Amino acid sequence: MTLRNLFFLTCSLFFVHCTASVVANSAEANQPKGYNAVVAYGDGFVVAGSEGRIDRLSKAGTIIKSEKFAGIEFNALVAHDQTIVAAGEKGTLMVSSNNGGFRPIDSGTDKTIHTLVLFNNKIIAGTDQGEILIGTENGSFNKIQLALKGNIVSLSANSSVCYGVTDEGEIIHSKDGVQWEILNFNALYAGYYKPCSFTRVLAVDSRIAVAGKREDGAPVLFFSTQGNVWTDRKLDYSDDERQMSSQTEALNDIYYYYPDDLYLLACDKGFMMQIPSCSHCNKLIPIGTDDLRCMASNGNVLLCAGSNYSIKAVDM
Repeated sequence: MTLRNLFFLTCSLFFVHCTASVVANSAEANQPKGYNAVVAYGDGFVVAGSEGRIDRLSKAGTIIKSEKFAGIEFNALVAHDQTIVAAGEKGTLMVSSNNGGFRPIDSGTDKTIHTLVLFNNKIIAGTDQGEILIGTENGSFNKIQLALKGNIVSLSANSSVCYGVTDEGEIIHSKDGVQWEILNFNALYAGYYKPCSFTRVLAVDSRIAVAGKREDGAPVLFFSTQGNVWTDRKLDYSDDERQMSSQTEALNDIYYYYPDDLYLLACDKGFMMQIPSCSHCNKLIPIGTDDLRCMASNGNVLLCAGSNYSIKAVDM
């Protein structure tokens, strides 16, 4: 299946099912088991998630090797050179080098780690209650406590700035990973946008995208060029009969496809949403039955992973 062919899937491919990106609190305990994170590595991918499971995949999505660590829910992965770092509940950090097995390293916290990013040659982790960790794969991490109401559920960096979001509608950014500025989105846009909680951020050099949901559960997507002013991107889409509908499924991950200036959103119930530069040209496309929680690309392949350990490899 190719990315372009996804535009022409028919209604007969529509299926049903359920849940999201790694969002904090008790909702995690109720979501189906499966993969929560994926990262490109070597000629394939690494995925991690429930039941302490870390799987190495071929480029086509075939499992090559599996490891399990009892009692751990993995939420995040990051890869650098020949090193992979996995993170999850109770401050768990595991590292693998040169295709070797994963071993624990000391994170210095017992809080759940929801997200990892590589920035300025440092690994930055976002945890519960506004705590940031910054360090290296050698296990030397420093804590930075931010005055946040929420849990830091997603981090992403472009070449110059690292951004993060919380499940209480806060957006943070830093140019060095140490000093952080905080934007209370809900307070700033009170009366203009309905209060939101965020699930994912993606920073590319030209734009920052933030996904989440409103208080009523409706999904939202916001764009900004510098992180100060945010614009709501409408998520209405046209169906096969060219009728307009509103997106209702949760948005769990964001991927940017540079050649077509196209954003792809991983959604619940096996849907992928395509957000092109044309605001009237959104498409909602079914690619499976399970929730799509995470995406990563390697060469010409986009790999989507999610609930029930589902894997979908799409040729770009």
